[in-house]
Formats: sequence, structure tokens, C-alpha cells
Amino acid sequence: METNDIRSLLKNKGVLAVLEIENIEDAAPVCEALIDGGISGIELALRTAAAEPSIKIIKEKVPQMIIGAGTLIQKGQARRIKYLGADFALSPGYNPAIALEAKEAQLPFVPGIATPSELEAAVFAGIRVLKFFPSQALGGVSYLKSMNYPYDYLKLQYIPLGGINSENLGYYADMPQVLAVGGTWIAPKLLIKNKAWDEITFLARRAIKTWEEYR
Repeated sequence: METNDIRSLLKNKGVLAVLEIENIEDAAPVCEALIDGGISGIELALRTAAAEPSIKIIKEKVPQMIIGAGTLIQKGQARRIKYLGADFALSPGYNPAIALEAKEAQLPFVPGIATPSELEAAVFAGIRVLKFFPSQALGGVSYLKSMNYPYDYLKLQYIPLGGINSENLGYYADMPQVLAVGGTWIAPKLLIKNKAWDEITFLARRAIKTWEEYR
């Protein structure tokens, strides 16, 4: 059920912009800029005081944006962000307790994995969409293909994050098991701080074009 929800939510999205929002007033404008560039899915990092209030603002003002709440690592977060309007959640690693909280909150959850052992633990819990993190530091597409090989019959799908940019995006888009990719290069903190909405739209448009060319 949760896996199907995530696959349905992210079908044809391709690229998720990873956002770290420090000022609540930037939440809606940055999402509008991304929508204008063709990106309608985000991972909003829960690492700032503005993050949780931004979920509600985005849901109200930019309802077409699919909101993934990232860095889900603390007790009680899952139920809270579900209430605020998050569509799904992600974490950098796999914590069974967090996965259980997300399940109890009926919040689709994508845990981070970096090794076959972590992959197997998540699969044992019934999870079939996994965040591959930190993707480039681990070895990129080559490592992901090798790790996935023994499990390919399970039809797992991955959302790689960590070190992805406009130069290596195509390699991930070319891998059928990749459901979507994510990265901060589309809307980095400096561009958000400078309210460079046109530049964010340009970067979003270029990322989507690259994804579509290799898909």
C-alpha cells in the first residue's frame, strides 16, 4: 500500500528539488518557481525552524506541489508532518522505529539505504522504494546497479540523493530502477536567500529536460 502510494505520487515526476528553507516567506515563491520550471515534487529538509510551518504554507498556496518531508529522524515527527500536509517522508538512513511511526501515521515513507544489509532490513519490513544515499560518495550508478543486482527480481525502485547534479543526472535517469532523483543544485540555499526565482526556474527546466532526454 505505502509503496504503491509513493510510486503513484512520484510517477512521471523524475526530479525532486531538495529544499532547505530558512525563511517561511520563501516557501511558496520557491515552489512556484519550481512549478514554472516543470518540477512538481520536493524533499523539504526538516533541518530548520521554518521547515514544518513551510509544509502547511506550500500545501495551501501551491497545492499542486507534492511534498516529501526529508530528514525524518525524530520521534513524533511523522504524525506531525502528516497533519501539516506532507505527502510522504524520507530519511537519510533506515531506522525501524521511525518506519513504524510513519506506518502508524499512514505516511508513505522512503528510508535511506547504503548497503545490502540495510536494503534487506527495509525489504523485510515491506518497503520497496528506497532512498539511495549518499549516492555519489558511495560509487554512484555503478554501485547502485551492483547492489541491486541480487534483488532485481523484487522490482525495487530507488530515489538516489547525494552529490547529484546536472552533469551526472543523466546516468541515473537512464537506470530503469530509479523512480526519481533528488538534489539541492536546483534550488540551493543561496539562490533561495537571494530570491533568485527566475534562476531556479531555469535550473528546474534544465533538469527536467535532461531527465526526459535520458529516460
